[in-house]
Formats: sequence, C-alpha cells, structure tokens
Amino acid sequence: MRKNIFIFSNGELKRKENTLCFISEEGKKYVPVSNVSAIYIFGEVSINKKLLEFLSSNEVTLHFFNYYGYYVGSFYPRTHYNSGYMTLKQCEHYLDRNKRLNLARKFVEGALSNMIRNLAYYENRGIELSTYIERLKDCLSLLSEMQSIEELMSVEGRSKEEYYRSFNEILKNNYFRYVGREKTSEESTRYITKFWE
Repeated sequence: MRKNIFIFSNGELKRKENTLCFISEEGKKYVPVSNVSAIYIFGEVSINKKLLEFLSSNEVTLHFFNYYGYYVGSFYPRTHYNSGYMTLKQCEHYLDRNKRLNLARKFVEGALSNMIRNLAYYENRGIELSTYIERLKDCLSLLSEMQSIEELMSVEGRSKEEYYRSFNEILKNNYFRYVGREKTSEESTRYITKFWE
C-alpha cells in the first residue's frame, strides 16, 4: 500500500536508479517509489528535473510548505487530474443542469451531515442540542425535493443559521454570542457571521 512521506530535514531529494534517495547531514535514506503516494516537503530540499520526471511517471505528488508550515504549492503528475480531462468534466457538469444540481446537492448534503455530527458530539457530552439537530435533519430531508441551485442555497442558508445559533448553547458565554448573518452588500450573496461581545 502506498503511503505519504514527510520530509522535515534539509537536504537533497533525487532519483537513484528506480528508487528515491534523500541525502541529508544524517546520511542517505532510500525509499522505493512504488511505496510512495505523495511527498510533503517542509525543509529546505533541493530537487531537479530528473526527479520530477521520475515522480510524474510514477504518479507521485510533491507538496511544498514554507518554514512556518504554510502550504506553498504542489507538483502534480501529468495525469488526467491536471490535464484538460478535468476541465472538460467540470464544464460538462456545469452545462448539464441535472449534473450541476446533483453535484451541488452533494456538497450541501456533506456540509449538513458534518454539522449534525458536530452537534451530536456535543450532545453526547451533556449539552441539550436536540432541537437544533432535528432542524438540521429536516433541512437534510428537504434536499431531495430541491429543483434549483437557488433552492439548495436557501436550505443551506437556513441550516447554517441553525448551526451557528447552536454555538450559544455550546459556548454558554454571554460575551461571545451569535446574533445572525447578514449580506455584505445588496449585490453580493456573501454573508458575514456576526458574533458580538
């Protein structure tokens, strides 16, 4: 089974015949490329084009992070995921109303399911959240009936309102309370979530 490799030391990562070799002050470490799914680089690591070609041909992704651990970027193998194939599929789903709606429904369904799981976690620890959980479950059951993206967004908005309102029960802090969501401007559909002291 392929695994992720994390490199925190400084050094050089290179191809050595048909395996990966990491050279650092501690010496050389070898890893068979067939065992690697992705490499996460946090240290100062030198690489070359020969290595990138080797990683690409073995479908190994390379992710870079800066000194503070923030994501910088990635090198993806030349597969259908970053070729025109993915763009074509995205356009296909965008242009086909049913595919677009089904995909949007899945996103909202996933978000609602996670909200319900989070509230169930706190309810299992003695916080009374059953009213909020039931309202979220009601919203979840409505998704199959929605026939437009706008209707889905409406259900998602109501569910977020319930979810954020439950924070008042979880936190029980009068200085940090959820008071509502409001549009940032008349033209925008973006919302800001307001917590007040």
